[in-house]
Amino acid sequence: MIVLGGAVGLISTALGLGGGIVMVPAFMQFVPDMDIHTAKGTSLFIIIFVAAMNAWRMNGEHMGEHIRLGAVIAAGSIFGGFLGAWGTTLMPDEVVVWIFVGLLGFAGVRTFLLKERRVTEQDVRRRVPTAVAIGFVTGVVAGATGTGGGAILVPLGLWAGIVSNERVVALSNTVMVATCSAGALAHALAVQTTPLDYTVGQVDFALAPLVFVGAQLVRPTGRRINAWLTLPRRRVVMGLLLVVIALRLVWQVI
Repeated sequence: MIVLGGAVGLISTALGLGGGIVMVPAFMQFVPDMDIHTAKGTSLFIIIFVAAMNAWRMNGEHMGEHIRLGAVIAAGSIFGGFLGAWGTTLMPDEVVVWIFVGLLGFAGVRTFLLKERRVTEQDVRRRVPTAVAIGFVTGVVAGATGTGGGAILVPLGLWAGIVSNERVVALSNTVMVATCSAGALAHALAVQTTPLDYTVGQVDFALAPLVFVGAQLVRPTGRRINAWLTLPRRRVVMGLLLVVIALRLVWQVI
């Protein structure tokens, strides 16, 4: 689990995607009796702490600005996160898996085929209704899939021009704290679907410390990778990662 935490930390810090893209399928693969609902709930709970540490370290002198913008986006993401998580707790496992695969497919196609908008600090515009709407969409996707929502927030935030390319990963981690808190709460209140010990509802609290420690150990490496990833490099790395995980899940379902 510490190794898994390292992978989570690298993805969250370097790409701003939220480690749930790795955690959810990894929990299902390597933790006996772990169903996708508990994998999602546990993933959301762990991301709260990983994203909080990343946000604190990455925002730096822009902390106040990101908290203000993050709060606006969180106004939508908290409601969306709870709604997305709660709604999927009522769905069969196979349906939730395909929803997760759909997210990976969307993110992979966007990564490989679409050109992301380049936003400088001078181009950033304050658009409160747009930010709230982006937060809601991000929250629904994050809660429904057990991811941090960065795969949605990063491209939408740049497309709307509410954040620059240099700060989008830090903002993504900031918003994840609120989004994943709402989603984890919805899973904790749901009916338990696994016999695993130390599980409340659909959140396994025993895994959190090990994964969190692993994520923090690789944080310096993740920041160096984030600085090294130009847009073309980021596109290749993100695209390959998403395609591999999606194909692995499809194979598992079939």
